[in-house]
Amino acid sequence: MTVRNQAIQKIPAAPGVYIFYKGNVPLYIGKAVHLKKRLSSYFRATVSEKIRRLREEADHIEWHEADSEIDALIREAALIKTHVPKFNVLMRDDKNYFYVVISKGVFPRIVLTHQPDAWAGSRIGPFTSGRPLRDSLKLLRRIFPYCTCAHMHSRPCLNVQIGRCPGYCCLKNTTPSREESVLYAGHIRAITRVLSGTRRKLAFEIRRAMREASDKHNYERAARLRDQMNGLTQIFLHHATHAPVLTTHGVAWRIIEKTIQRLCGTKRPVTRVEGYDISNISGAEATGSMVVFIRGRAIKSEYRRFRIKTVAGANDVAAHREVMRRRLTHKGWPLPDLLLIDGGRAQMNAAIAVAHDIFGPDRPFSIAALAKQNEELYTDARRAPVLLVSLAPDIMFFFQRVRDESHRFAKSYHHVLRAKKFKL
Repeated sequence: MTVRNQAIQKIPAAPGVYIFYKGNVPLYIGKAVHLKKRLSSYFRATVSEKIRRLREEADHIEWHEADSEIDALIREAALIKTHVPKFNVLMRDDKNYFYVVISKGVFPRIVLTHQPDAWAGSRIGPFTSGRPLRDSLKLLRRIFPYCTCAHMHSRPCLNVQIGRCPGYCCLKNTTPSREESVLYAGHIRAITRVLSGTRRKLAFEIRRAMREASDKHNYERAARLRDQMNGLTQIFLHHATHAPVLTTHGVAWRIIEKTIQRLCGTKRPVTRVEGYDISNISGAEATGSMVVFIRGRAIKSEYRRFRIKTVAGANDVAAHREVMRRRLTHKGWPLPDLLLIDGGRAQMNAAIAVAHDIFGPDRPFSIAALAKQNEELYTDARRAPVLLVSLAPDIMFFFQRVRDESHRFAKSYHHVLRAKKFKL
């Protein structure tokens, strides 16, 4: 098989899986952090004898992009298990594959091993790389804690103290409740689903459970489920680079943009999104923040801070009104496409009133507000708020990230001003 330079140029510079085929039969399945670099390496002048044989036997290649390295790893494992391609066997001794074993018992353990037959329990795999798998298990354990203790003990272990182990599963003289047993089983089931490649179904079930908890005013459970959803989103959207991969990808941003347009009832392009928050303690040293995201990417050089000058006491609505007027009358800054205010309908209405005074009824941008307590999104085009949990994970994560970044930036400036006042 020969691959022309033009074909190489079409391969994306993104994580994903690739398959060498002979006709309809997969000969070799692999994963890559960078598909173009990995596949280009197969067509160098000097390669191993096994790769040379693979090139001679294969007649075409397919590749599929993934959200992240761990996503590619999980897809690769599922495909290898289904097809068992002969070159995967030839090019890697089966002893070198990694498996995740879920042990038996009321409180199962999760073990990463090269020898799954040595353990009693169900197995997930084979996986070709240990490092991203270990990293992902660590991240998953933060979201869905489970036990790794070899023996029962009298005092809570370190993992209990740092939130990685439930505790009731490995303490002597402790009888876990039925609710605790069900919760633990749910954690193991969630991790199994993620590693088996059915995380999208898991995400759907978590979002549904969040809506049900919110409808029943069980906000503690809704918040716990929200944190699980956020954790899953972060693992798969920016596990490899610690930056939101989806929101920096042109195609993915267009999906987010369309959702924002629908929520705000506009057909105008949405490129520049600005987030605002107010920080104070009983009204002292109140500050405002403006953070800027362009096509989903934080542009920190365009962040701005505001020291509240005209508002006495803790009055977020009035403080937002001051910040909006100062921002929207600043001629040196480009106008946003969406203003996202930290707060509820009152804060949003304050921003709408200021914008109306300056631009009249035809202002060239949309305004929305995100309330923390129930994660409700208010927009100027809708009477009722939208629950973030009802949105797709990448949309939800983007709104939360803008809100959280504006909160962080406002709080940091507030601390600076308080420190200066204390020194005086």
